[in-house]
Amino acid sequence: MAQAIQAIHQAERPEAERVERVLDEVRRQVVEDADGLRQTLQLLQAMHDRGVLELFTALFERGDKVLGLAVQVLSEPENVRALKNVITGLQWLTSVDVDALRNYQQGALEGIKQARAAASAVSGGAPQKPLGVFELMKQLKDPDVSAALRVGLAFLKGFGQSMRQPDAPGSKDV
Repeated sequence: MAQAIQAIHQAERPEAERVERVLDEVRRQVVEDADGLRQTLQLLQAMHDRGVLELFTALFERGDKVLGLAVQVLSEPENVRALKNVITGLQWLTSVDVDALRNYQQGALEGIKQARAAASAVSGGAPQKPLGVFELMKQLKDPDVSAALRVGLAFLKGFGQSMRQPDAPGSKDV
């Protein structure tokens, strides 16, 4: 009688067949991604031409030393303070209302333009009469000047209130 099959042994493919199968897959991927590969090669060549690849190679070869040096430099008090300032500035930028900032930017640009025109009139050589109290009072009645003063005073009020709060940064100095 025949004996029961205890184990199935798969025929092992020769190494050359496995290598050929892998190469076929790589060739297929190269054909599918030809444009991306060309652009990648162009990028690598540009990086090589400018020495950037050498820089990255050295960086990765000496990564531990570079990281140690970076930590040493960043741990110095003035650099820690600079990093804190950068982070605080970025946090502030994300909290600012973009539309309001755009309006203030336009107002500042217009103010600079008019200040430049006034400065060129003053430096034009024609003698200017000093600004008197009555001329200043007349300027305060100008709606544009009044609006700018109101906004400026509101800013100063909010800034002062913030500075007087006990937990505000810098309030201990006031």
